[in-house]
Amino acid sequence: MSWFKRALPPVQPGDRFVKIGDQPNKVWVVSRVWETVDGIPHVRMESFLHQGETRIISVSALMDLRFFTPAAPVERGDDRF
Repeated sequence: MSWFKRALPPVQPGDRFVKIGDQPNKVWVVSRVWETVDGIPHVRMESFLHQGETRIISVSALMDLRFFTPAAPVERGDDRF
């Protein structure tokens, strides 16, 4: 639970996702999670291999399997993120 008795978002920095319709090897990594002024949780995501690409998306859209799917975890020794 958070300070205001709201459930914490189901994602955290370091979580990895693949956007449906993107190349399957293009992985997006959550770099920041925050709540906007209107109370909607959002994430900033960075492309795992394509440096400089970022996305900002609501957590609800990220959790919708029509848009994103969780990616395989990083293997040990791969400390790029």
